[in-house]
Amino acid sequence: MAISNLQLMVRKTWQDLFKGKQNLLTTIAVLLFCLLSIGIGYTKYTDSFSNIKEYRKEVRESWEHRPDKHPHRMAHYGYLVFRIGHPLNIFDNGLDDYLGNVIFLEAHKQNTANLSEAGSSGTLVRFGAFSSAFILQSIVPLIILFSGFGLIVQERENATLKIVSVQGTSGRDIVWGKILGLWLFSLCFLIPVVPIVFMAAFMSETTSTGDIVLRLSFLLPAYMIYYFFVSTLTVVVSANSKTTSAALISLIGFWLLFIIVLPKGIQFAAQNLYPAPSRIAFETSLEKDILKAGDSHNPDDPHFKKVKDSLLAAYHVKTTNELPFNYGGFIMKEGEKISSHIYIRHQKELQNIYRKQQNLTDFSGLINPATAIKNFSMIATGTDFFSYNQFQKQAEEYRYKMAQHLNDLQIEKISNIKPENGGPPAVIDKDNWEKFPDFKYRYTPVLDSLKEQPIPGAALVLWLMLCVIATEISGRKLKLI
Repeated sequence: MAISNLQLMVRKTWQDLFKGKQNLLTTIAVLLFCLLSIGIGYTKYTDSFSNIKEYRKEVRESWEHRPDKHPHRMAHYGYLVFRIGHPLNIFDNGLDDYLGNVIFLEAHKQNTANLSEAGSSGTLVRFGAFSSAFILQSIVPLIILFSGFGLIVQERENATLKIVSVQGTSGRDIVWGKILGLWLFSLCFLIPVVPIVFMAAFMSETTSTGDIVLRLSFLLPAYMIYYFFVSTLTVVVSANSKTTSAALISLIGFWLLFIIVLPKGIQFAAQNLYPAPSRIAFETSLEKDILKAGDSHNPDDPHFKKVKDSLLAAYHVKTTNELPFNYGGFIMKEGEKISSHIYIRHQKELQNIYRKQQNLTDFSGLINPATAIKNFSMIATGTDFFSYNQFQKQAEEYRYKMAQHLNDLQIEKISNIKPENGGPPAVIDKDNWEKFPDFKYRYTPVLDSLKEQPIPGAALVLWLMLCVIATEISGRKLKLI
């Protein structure tokens, strides 16, 4: 009997929400905006991918068609590598618009990524990107609040709640029925979007179907939990409010707190508790440490003078010209090891600061479900900071291999004896450039991202449990009059 009453209450709530045309029109309007944002995102993504393919081809051809050169000159000629975002960027831009997509690689120097979308978009980008994720995370909850703020308190004011109770429906069935009915209504905004996102990501042809399905299989339940929280909050506040106006004002206050106040406050706190150095300060400190360790371009550098003396002693020769390999290439290879080690250490220190900021934001999801779903959505769509760090890591590994490969070519194929005036230059054949493979960016597996950042997912599960507890308590203490 209890199950039957619960089903009737869910059905009645659903019918009441769609009784007028207002909610139906609102649902259609939101879905159209989501469709528009997906269309814009798809166009933007495919254009970006097409441009990157063209630039990557141009960079590679330019690299392969360089004439015969000294390997070290090629090392300083450099190489451009590009990052293309995950196709689910079409749904959730995440941090992609704020982070660079191109890195210039060269010997002895580790450059940061440049050419971010935000860098050329002016100040309006601070207000957030127009995406389906933004609509589903911020706008739809507000619609749910406006649709459900009077579900219980209005029936109490109209004295119909007592009538429903007299007919055998318990307070628990009433509260659960209202929440589930409102939750099913909220899924009307979510469910139609998922197959459209899948088709758009699939048509991009930048990743496998399995990867897209796996990510969406995490994304969909996360948003369902988020909407279940919003529905529970709406009904519980309605059940504990004396008037409809009080319920509406309280719910608007919660929306402002969760969507605007807490995220901005946590972001401000993270930046002040764990301040990151400016780009100039970071590069200045890095350069100082590299110069202290040894400058491979300075023949009088103490560190490399010791290396030189040890080589001469080991090979029982008096000058570097007598060594059986190119001394300059050996020194460049040693210098690359030193500078890369120092850079990685500085980069780890900087990443630790960013990780502390991100951890504070992740833990704030335990008090703010809107932050939890936002961070989890970025993780699932591959637009989070960890995924971006993997691009930097892959680019640095490629840069180091390229620099050391060119140093090895210098060691093996360039003579120690400098060419005489008018003689043939110290160069190697251009065919060597083609033998070094092109850079291929690999997406970070979603399971790796979830393992690295477990807090947002755990926060959503915690909020689900709290919703069930709050519903049970409200159902038992429901006031009928």
